[in-house]
Amino acid sequence: MGAAAGRGDTGARGHRSAASARAAAVGPRGVLIEARNLAYDANYRNDQAGLRSAIEALQPLVDAAEVAPYAHYYLSWTYWALAGSQVQDKDTSGALESGKRAVEHARAGLAARAADPEFHTVLVNALVVVGFLDGSQFKTVMAELSAARKKALELGPDNPRVALMDAGAIFNSPPEAGGSRERGLARWQEALQLFDAEAKTKAADPIAPSWGHALAYGWVSGLYLRMTPPQKENARTAAETALRMRPDFWWVRAQVLPQLRE
Repeated sequence: MGAAAGRGDTGARGHRSAASARAAAVGPRGVLIEARNLAYDANYRNDQAGLRSAIEALQPLVDAAEVAPYAHYYLSWTYWALAGSQVQDKDTSGALESGKRAVEHARAGLAARAADPEFHTVLVNALVVVGFLDGSQFKTVMAELSAARKKALELGPDNPRVALMDAGAIFNSPPEAGGSRERGLARWQEALQLFDAEAKTKAADPIAPSWGHALAYGWVSGLYLRMTPPQKENARTAAETALRMRPDFWWVRAQVLPQLRE
Protein backbone atom coordinates (compact mmCIF):
# COMPACT_ATOMS: atom_id res chain seq x y z
CA MET A 1 0.00 0.00 0.00
CA GLY A 2 2.77 2.43 1.01
CA ALA A 3 4.85 1.49 -2.02
CA ALA A 4 1.90 1.96 -4.32
CA ALA A 5 1.17 5.35 -2.78
CA GLY A 6 4.82 6.28 -3.17
CA ARG A 7 4.81 5.38 -6.85
CA GLY A 8 1.61 7.39 -7.31
CA ASP A 9 3.12 10.42 -5.58
CA THR A 10 6.24 10.16 -7.72
CA GLY A 11 4.12 9.97 -10.87
CA ALA A 12 2.06 12.97 -9.81
CA ARG A 13 5.19 14.98 -9.04
CA GLY A 14 6.64 13.98 -12.40
CA HIS A 15 3.47 15.11 -14.17
CA ARG A 16 3.49 18.43 -12.33
CA SER A 17 7.16 18.91 -13.16
CA ALA A 18 6.49 18.25 -16.83
CA ALA A 19 3.55 20.66 -16.76
CA SER A 20 5.72 23.30 -15.08
CA ALA A 21 8.44 22.83 -17.67
CA ARG A 22 5.89 23.17 -20.46
CA ALA A 23 4.47 26.34 -18.90
CA ALA A 24 7.96 27.80 -18.61
CA ALA A 25 8.64 27.01 -22.27
CA VAL A 26 5.50 28.49 -23.84
CA GLY A 27 4.28 30.80 -21.09
CA PRO A 28 0.83 30.97 -19.47
CA ARG A 29 -0.84 32.28 -22.63
CA GLY A 30 0.57 29.43 -24.70
CA VAL A 31 -0.56 26.84 -22.17
CA LEU A 32 -3.99 28.47 -22.01
CA ILE A 33 -4.43 28.34 -25.78
CA GLU A 34 -3.30 24.71 -25.96
CA ALA A 35 -5.65 23.67 -23.13
CA ARG A 36 -8.56 25.63 -24.59
CA ASN A 37 -8.07 24.03 -27.99
CA LEU A 38 -7.89 20.61 -26.36
CA ALA A 39 -11.24 21.36 -24.68
CA TYR A 40 -12.76 22.54 -27.97
CA ASP A 41 -11.66 19.37 -29.77
CA ALA A 42 -12.72 17.06 -26.95
CA ASN A 43 -16.16 18.63 -26.86
CA TYR A 44 -16.78 17.90 -30.54
CA ARG A 45 -15.73 14.28 -30.00
CA ASN A 46 -17.73 13.77 -26.80
CA ASP A 47 -14.40 12.91 -25.19
CA GLN A 48 -14.74 13.22 -21.43
CA ALA A 49 -11.14 12.17 -20.83
CA GLY A 50 -9.97 14.96 -23.11
CA LEU A 51 -12.17 17.48 -21.32
CA ARG A 52 -10.74 16.39 -17.97
CA SER A 53 -7.21 16.71 -19.35
CA ALA A 54 -8.01 20.25 -20.44
CA ILE A 55 -9.34 21.02 -16.96
CA GLU A 56 -6.16 19.66 -15.42
CA ALA A 57 -4.05 21.87 -17.69
CA LEU A 58 -6.17 24.97 -17.08
CA GLN A 59 -6.44 24.70 -13.29
CA PRO A 60 -2.91 25.94 -12.41
CA LEU A 61 -3.43 29.00 -14.62
CA VAL A 62 -5.95 30.52 -12.19
CA ASP A 63 -2.86 31.55 -10.19
CA ALA A 64 -1.17 33.19 -13.20
CA ALA A 65 -2.20 36.85 -13.02
CA GLU A 66 -1.62 37.36 -16.74
CA VAL A 67 -4.35 34.89 -17.75
CA ALA A 68 -6.31 34.14 -14.57
CA PRO A 69 -9.69 35.53 -15.71
CA TYR A 70 -9.54 33.57 -18.96
CA ALA A 71 -8.38 30.47 -17.09
CA HIS A 72 -11.59 30.71 -15.07
CA TYR A 73 -13.57 31.36 -18.24
CA TYR A 74 -12.27 28.26 -20.01
CA LEU A 75 -12.57 26.14 -16.89
CA SER A 76 -16.22 27.18 -16.75
CA TRP A 77 -16.66 26.44 -20.45
CA THR A 78 -14.99 23.03 -20.16
CA TYR A 79 -17.00 21.99 -17.11
CA TRP A 80 -20.12 23.13 -19.00
CA ALA A 81 -19.13 20.94 -21.96
CA LEU A 82 -18.36 18.05 -19.61
CA ALA A 83 -21.81 18.42 -18.02
CA GLY A 84 -23.39 18.15 -21.46
CA SER A 85 -21.51 14.95 -22.16
CA GLN A 86 -22.48 13.54 -18.77
CA VAL A 87 -26.14 14.32 -19.47
CA GLN A 88 -25.81 12.28 -22.66
CA ASP A 89 -24.52 9.43 -20.48
CA LYS A 90 -27.45 9.91 -18.08
CA ASP A 91 -24.96 10.76 -15.31
CA THR A 92 -27.14 13.43 -13.73
CA SER A 93 -25.23 13.72 -10.47
CA GLY A 94 -21.92 14.06 -12.30
CA ALA A 95 -23.41 16.63 -14.68
CA LEU A 96 -24.80 18.69 -11.81
CA GLU A 97 -21.43 18.69 -10.06
CA SER A 98 -19.76 19.81 -13.30
CA GLY A 99 -22.42 22.49 -13.72
CA LYS A 100 -21.78 23.82 -10.23
CA ARG A 101 -18.04 24.01 -10.90
CA ALA A 102 -18.78 25.79 -14.17
CA VAL A 103 -20.79 28.37 -12.22
CA GLU A 104 -18.00 28.83 -9.65
CA HIS A 105 -15.38 29.51 -12.31
CA ALA A 106 -17.71 31.75 -14.33
CA ARG A 107 -18.33 33.90 -11.26
CA ALA A 108 -14.61 34.06 -10.51
CA GLY A 109 -13.79 35.15 -14.05
CA LEU A 110 -16.63 37.64 -14.13
CA ALA A 111 -15.37 39.29 -10.95
CA ALA A 112 -12.32 40.40 -12.94
CA ARG A 113 -14.09 41.05 -16.27
CA ALA A 114 -17.43 42.57 -15.35
CA ALA A 115 -17.55 44.69 -18.52
CA ASP A 116 -16.99 41.74 -20.86
CA PRO A 117 -20.14 40.17 -22.38
CA GLU A 118 -18.31 36.87 -22.91
CA PHE A 119 -18.04 36.35 -19.16
CA HIS A 120 -21.70 37.11 -18.52
CA THR A 121 -22.60 34.67 -21.30
CA VAL A 122 -20.50 31.82 -19.93
CA LEU A 123 -22.16 32.37 -16.55
CA VAL A 124 -25.62 32.12 -18.13
CA ASN A 125 -24.65 28.87 -19.85
CA ALA A 126 -23.38 27.38 -16.60
CA LEU A 127 -26.44 28.48 -14.64
CA VAL A 128 -28.72 26.85 -17.22
CA VAL A 129 -27.12 23.49 -16.41
CA VAL A 130 -27.65 23.88 -12.66
CA GLY A 131 -31.19 25.22 -13.02
CA PHE A 132 -32.14 22.43 -15.43
CA LEU A 133 -30.69 19.63 -13.32
CA ASP A 134 -31.57 20.85 -9.82
CA GLY A 135 -35.17 22.04 -9.56
CA SER A 136 -34.67 23.07 -5.94
CA GLN A 137 -32.33 25.86 -7.09
CA PHE A 138 -34.42 26.96 -10.05
CA LYS A 139 -35.79 30.23 -8.61
CA THR A 140 -32.43 31.32 -7.22
CA VAL A 141 -30.64 30.40 -10.41
CA MET A 142 -33.18 32.17 -12.61
CA ALA A 143 -32.69 35.48 -10.82
CA GLU A 144 -28.93 35.43 -11.37
CA LEU A 145 -29.32 34.02 -14.88
CA SER A 146 -31.76 36.72 -15.96
CA ALA A 147 -29.48 39.47 -14.68
CA ALA A 148 -26.44 38.00 -16.45
CA ARG A 149 -28.37 37.53 -19.69
CA LYS A 150 -29.59 41.13 -19.60
CA LYS A 151 -26.07 42.43 -18.97
CA ALA A 152 -24.59 40.30 -21.75
CA LEU A 153 -27.13 41.66 -24.23
CA GLU A 154 -26.40 45.21 -23.07
CA LEU A 155 -22.62 44.84 -23.38
CA GLY A 156 -22.45 42.66 -26.49
CA PRO A 157 -25.47 43.08 -28.76
CA ASP A 158 -23.43 42.02 -31.81
CA ASN A 159 -21.47 39.24 -30.10
CA PRO A 160 -22.33 35.88 -31.73
CA ARG A 161 -22.02 33.91 -28.48
CA VAL A 162 -24.34 36.36 -26.74
CA ALA A 163 -26.84 36.01 -29.58
CA LEU A 164 -26.55 32.22 -29.45
CA MET A 165 -27.19 32.17 -25.72
CA ASP A 166 -30.16 34.49 -26.16
CA ALA A 167 -31.59 32.38 -28.99
CA GLY A 168 -31.39 29.24 -26.86
CA ALA A 169 -33.18 31.00 -24.01
CA ILE A 170 -35.99 32.16 -26.29
CA PHE A 171 -36.37 28.81 -28.05
CA ASN A 172 -36.39 26.71 -24.88
CA SER A 173 -38.49 28.93 -22.61
CA PRO A 174 -42.25 28.35 -22.34
CA PRO A 175 -44.55 31.00 -23.84
CA GLU A 176 -45.58 32.23 -20.39
CA ALA A 177 -41.91 33.03 -19.72
CA GLY A 178 -41.49 34.89 -23.00
CA GLY A 179 -40.33 31.95 -25.06
CA SER A 180 -41.20 31.01 -28.62
CA ARG A 181 -39.70 28.40 -30.92
CA GLU A 182 -40.34 30.56 -33.96
CA ARG A 183 -38.70 33.65 -32.44
CA GLY A 184 -35.92 31.52 -30.99
CA LEU A 185 -35.14 30.09 -34.41
CA ALA A 186 -35.17 33.56 -35.98
CA ARG A 187 -32.79 34.79 -33.28
CA TRP A 188 -30.58 31.76 -33.94
CA GLN A 189 -30.35 32.82 -37.59
CA GLU A 190 -29.10 36.20 -36.40
CA ALA A 191 -26.44 34.42 -34.35
CA LEU A 192 -25.35 32.39 -37.39
CA GLN A 193 -24.92 35.58 -39.40
CA LEU A 194 -22.79 37.04 -36.61
CA PHE A 195 -20.66 33.88 -36.49
CA ASP A 196 -20.22 33.96 -40.27
CA ALA A 197 -19.04 37.57 -40.04
CA GLU A 198 -16.71 36.82 -37.11
CA ALA A 199 -15.10 33.97 -39.05
CA LYS A 200 -13.91 36.48 -41.64
CA THR A 201 -12.08 38.64 -39.11
CA LYS A 202 -8.92 38.11 -37.10
CA ALA A 203 -9.28 37.92 -33.33
CA ALA A 204 -7.89 40.95 -31.53
CA ASP A 205 -6.54 38.69 -28.77
CA PRO A 206 -5.69 35.01 -29.40
CA ILE A 207 -6.90 33.99 -25.94
CA ALA A 208 -10.32 35.60 -26.37
CA PRO A 209 -13.27 33.21 -26.88
CA SER A 210 -13.72 32.05 -30.46
CA TRP A 211 -15.99 29.04 -30.05
CA GLY A 212 -19.49 28.52 -31.38
CA HIS A 213 -19.52 28.70 -35.18
CA ALA A 214 -19.77 24.99 -35.98
CA LEU A 215 -21.67 24.33 -32.76
CA ALA A 216 -24.33 26.84 -33.75
CA TYR A 217 -24.88 25.16 -37.11
CA GLY A 218 -24.91 21.70 -35.54
CA TRP A 219 -27.29 22.61 -32.75
CA VAL A 220 -29.70 24.47 -35.02
CA SER A 221 -30.11 21.29 -37.03
CA GLY A 222 -31.61 19.78 -33.88
CA LEU A 223 -33.87 22.78 -33.40
CA TYR A 224 -35.22 22.42 -36.94
CA LEU A 225 -36.18 18.85 -36.10
CA ARG A 226 -38.05 20.02 -33.00
CA MET A 227 -40.29 22.34 -34.99
CA THR A 228 -43.87 21.36 -35.87
CA PRO A 229 -43.71 19.92 -38.43
CA PRO A 230 -39.98 19.07 -38.42
CA GLN A 231 -37.99 21.07 -40.98
CA LYS A 232 -35.85 18.21 -42.25
CA GLU A 233 -34.32 19.93 -45.27
CA ASN A 234 -33.21 22.91 -43.22
CA ALA A 235 -31.87 20.51 -40.60
CA ARG A 236 -29.95 18.59 -43.25
CA THR A 237 -28.38 21.74 -44.68
CA ALA A 238 -27.33 22.96 -41.24
CA ALA A 239 -25.94 19.55 -40.27
CA GLU A 240 -23.92 19.34 -43.48
CA THR A 241 -22.51 22.81 -42.85
CA ALA A 242 -21.50 21.86 -39.31
CA LEU A 243 -19.83 18.66 -40.49
CA ARG A 244 -17.87 20.50 -43.17
CA MET A 245 -16.44 22.64 -40.38
CA ARG A 246 -15.98 19.76 -37.93
CA PRO A 247 -16.21 16.26 -39.44
CA ASP A 248 -15.74 14.91 -35.89
CA PHE A 249 -18.90 16.60 -34.57
CA TRP A 250 -20.18 13.63 -32.57
CA TRP A 251 -23.57 15.08 -31.61
CA VAL A 252 -24.57 15.77 -35.21
CA ARG A 253 -23.48 12.32 -36.33
CA ALA A 254 -25.03 10.44 -33.40
CA GLN A 255 -28.17 12.48 -32.71
CA VAL A 256 -29.16 14.36 -35.87
CA LEU A 257 -28.18 12.22 -38.86
CA PRO A 258 -30.17 9.15 -37.69
CA GLN A 259 -33.31 11.31 -37.52
CA LEU A 260 -32.68 12.60 -41.02
CA ARG A 261 -32.59 9.03 -42.33
CA GLU A 262 -36.00 8.19 -40.92
